[in-house]
Amino acid sequence: MNLIRKSKTSGFTLIEMIIVISIIMILLGIAMFPYGYYMQRSYTERAADGLSQEWVLAHKAIRSWIEFDPVAGKHAHLVFVFEKGKSEIESYLMSGSSLPDLTPISTDPNLIQKYKTFVMENGVVVLGFTGSLGNTENTMWYMISPPYGDGVFFTGSSVGWVYATGARIIIGYPGTVPGTGRSREILLRTYLK
Repeated sequence: MNLIRKSKTSGFTLIEMIIVISIIMILLGIAMFPYGYYMQRSYTERAADGLSQEWVLAHKAIRSWIEFDPVAGKHAHLVFVFEKGKSEIESYLMSGSSLPDLTPISTDPNLIQKYKTFVMENGVVVLGFTGSLGNTENTMWYMISPPYGDGVFFTGSSVGWVYATGARIIIGYPGTVPGTGRSREILLRTYLK
């Protein structure tokens, strides 16, 4: 009877380990390639949802008769300022019923007060506008008026205002072609029920 047994060790050789690690690295590389694209797409969607929510809240605030000057009992208009290439969208409370000269925005606290700043994160910016103005303007404003909370898109200056019909805001990453996954065209309705 042979009591001595041959022991055979099992395991991977160095070459097998290198091959397995190489295959894992290739698969990770393939998986990570579209990851950045999908994350940017997700950030663009999140920015669009956040802007839409701010939009609805602004309309509700104006319909609830938010006051610009409680002492004088003036009811506010709310103005959004959209600028190409910016990730911040400013909004202002304004007294009076005429369109303001926002080119630069007045600092007179009797005429206009800052309301909110909406910031689109992770590099998402305003790429441009569509509608009757096309994509030629660098700045577009939107004013919501009491009592019904209806609004109007416009651009220009105190010399001459141009109203935009069917205006849409395009947000996304700089250099993105509108209509791709890294950009989003948002129809912000001028009247919310």
